[in-house]
Amino acid sequence: MASCSRQIQERDRTIKVTILASEWGSSKGGLSTINRELAIQLAKFPNVEVTFFLPKCSHESRKEAQHHGISLVEAERRPGYEELDWLSFPPEHLEMDVVVGHGMKLGKQAQVICNSHKCRWVQLVHTDPEELGMFKCYENPISKGEQKHHVEVELCQMADLVVGVGPKLTEAFLTYLSWCKRDQDVVELTPGVFADFACVEQVPVKRKHFSVLIFGRGDSEDFELKGFDIAARSVAALPDISLVFVGAPEGKHDGIAKRFLDLGVPANRLRVRGYTDREALKRLFCEVDLVLMPSRTEGFGLTGLEGLSAGLPVIVSKNSGFGEVLSNVPHGSSFVIDSEEPSAWTAAIKNIWNKDRQLRLDEAKVLCDSYRKRYSWSEQCKKLLEKMVRLLENRQDSSGRLQISFQEGAERRGTATEDRTDSGRCADWISHNAP
Repeated sequence: MASCSRQIQERDRTIKVTILASEWGSSKGGLSTINRELAIQLAKFPNVEVTFFLPKCSHESRKEAQHHGISLVEAERRPGYEELDWLSFPPEHLEMDVVVGHGMKLGKQAQVICNSHKCRWVQLVHTDPEELGMFKCYENPISKGEQKHHVEVELCQMADLVVGVGPKLTEAFLTYLSWCKRDQDVVELTPGVFADFACVEQVPVKRKHFSVLIFGRGDSEDFELKGFDIAARSVAALPDISLVFVGAPEGKHDGIAKRFLDLGVPANRLRVRGYTDREALKRLFCEVDLVLMPSRTEGFGLTGLEGLSAGLPVIVSKNSGFGEVLSNVPHGSSFVIDSEEPSAWTAAIKNIWNKDRQLRLDEAKVLCDSYRKRYSWSEQCKKLLEKMVRLLENRQDSSGRLQISFQEGAERRGTATEDRTDSGRCADWISHNAP
């Protein structure tokens, strides 16, 4: 029996995916991390060609991307436009079947591109602005959160497919889009273990001092949102435990240190550092004993997953996508805290502190392995690609023969037909070409 897989291959068919991005690295937080990892995972499929379209990139970034089989394309400078808005004007010769936007910052450009380049639009969401607005610390955060929420939902309504990062956001946007009957177009993508951190080798040698790491954006507007005050109070209540904070904006170290000191953390048990790249973060994961993610709310929570990927025990907030999925992994619920009370976090930290270091690392490894099996990057990207293939299907004619057309730029590059009537069977192509 003929299959879409064989027929597409006979035409040497490659799906061209362009991901809109602000950077190749992770200095701008989780959005950048998700975009890069998604590009790396999609590029592993032999019949998928991935382009990272961004305002600027360094020679080192381009070289690293090429190592993963990804092309980095810089946008043309557009005087008078914000830098990210340059992405609304990709080169005419840049062929794409699918453009991937992300949130409000990198989604608004996709609505222009899908028309100019006759491609499909996949929209990622990894935050819920309205919920975040309840905890932000700037002027009128709730009303601004509502405004951002309306824009995010409208962008999702316009897109061909919506991808929620983790179960919490997927459920939220299923609800937000149910009124327009778009809920069936929202799919879940739960991040898997990060391979670059999984290579970190933890040393089981017993240490006299115990250190706890919290990291992320250290801006004043996010301090309480990320629960850094919870972390400070919980660590301050325990003797001989140090708190390491990473993520201070340039020139803001002293101000952030003062906030921690005011919350009771002694100066001799506090370290405040600036933003760091992923290589430096690997070394840091070898210095500390535990990663905390006490966010009051979090769409997903990559910092907790990054710590676990590096083989460290983690304690995370239940009101996060990562906390939710960790609760579904064997033994994972014991690392999830459903409370904003510092005393609950203090007890959890003390419980891990009292364990032998080797035992702590063994338990973290077991948890990480269980998580890896439950949430595989490969399996989830395979399902996402199946959705992309279906987006590229043109029509099913009256004879029941499935007509698939692929658009690249303004021209059709090829078609394939299938005798079966179920359009979803074209996912055979994905299965055959899995990495």
